[in-house]
Amino acid sequence: MEELKADTLFHLKMIDLFRHYYFRHAFCDTGIYRGQYPILTYLQNHDGCTQIEIANELNLSPVAITKTLTRLEKAKFIKKEQDKKNRRANLIFLTEKGKEALINSRERFNQIDDLTFKNFTENEIMELKGLIDRMLINLSNEKDLNNKKLKALIDKLEEEKK
Repeated sequence: MEELKADTLFHLKMIDLFRHYYFRHAFCDTGIYRGQYPILTYLQNHDGCTQIEIANELNLSPVAITKTLTRLEKAKFIKKEQDKKNRRANLIFLTEKGKEALINSRERFNQIDDLTFKNFTENEIMELKGLIDRMLINLSNEKDLNNKKLKALIDKLEEEKK
């Protein structure tokens, strides 16, 4: 049984590695890197937010956000404007190029997702999701979660179970 568990978890890791490989190759001509996509997505729904808001929402360090935003700005996916209410802060906005890149990226994500779940029925996908959700809940109940984002995710999963 222990070997079966270890093998199953190894297969989950392999799925993640394959998806990472496909993402890297799918995005090599877009100028978007895998870690930039969540920031662009957040900006799509929160245009004009601050770097601190992005860092807090995505649970990333301010240094990582600064570095990523600098790259995104250089590539003209975003623009920064000084906050008129707080001159020490910048407001971050998606540019048209950033919006187009996000749409293109979503299409590529959908293609990879379609490949990942090729020959799966909707019921099989729902069953797999349920099993993985149980694993996540098991892991979250083992230790106290200090991470607010992880805790919110687990709370949402547990609510869906009811």
